[in-house]
Amino acid sequence: MAHGPEGTIYRDEEAFDDTLKIDINFTQMKLIKELQKSETSSIFHVNHNDEPRVFKSFHNNEDPEYADDGVRDLNRARYEIRAYCNIKRFGICDRWAPQLEAFQHDRSLPSAILIEYLPQPLIINSVTYSKKRMQKAAIGIQQIHLALIEHTDPYPKNILIVPGDPERIV
Repeated sequence: MAHGPEGTIYRDEEAFDDTLKIDINFTQMKLIKELQKSETSSIFHVNHNDEPRVFKSFHNNEDPEYADDGVRDLNRARYEIRAYCNIKRFGICDRWAPQLEAFQHDRSLPSAILIEYLPQPLIINSVTYSKKRMQKAAIGIQQIHLALIEHTDPYPKNILIVPGDPERIV
């Protein structure tokens, strides 16, 4: 079921890359579990077209527009979607139910982001720390900034180690 931009955060938006837009067929999505829920969004582990993914859906009760500075976007969905478009556009990434009751009283359709699911990531801490991992994390943050995204919370909890060959720092 496709929905047009009328009444959504996309109505006047020109900065989104339409080539990255995914028309999600919800009949091809299987909910695995809810990972996190907040006042602004819910995050789920799902299988979409038999691929493990993270599905983040945002409440859209009203558009808070921009901060008084006219630059900082206060709409979390638009802010994050634009960030993921820039990450892809700048080549940083090479690959790209009862739990939904929280959305039933929203005034508008929710917005969502569907991204890669990272199985069993590790958080950088005193046990998992290595100089090589921190160097990769610093390079990653620099690349994010070069993609015109200001990463304002580079806390250790936001730096993940994805085991595998090769190991990835996200």
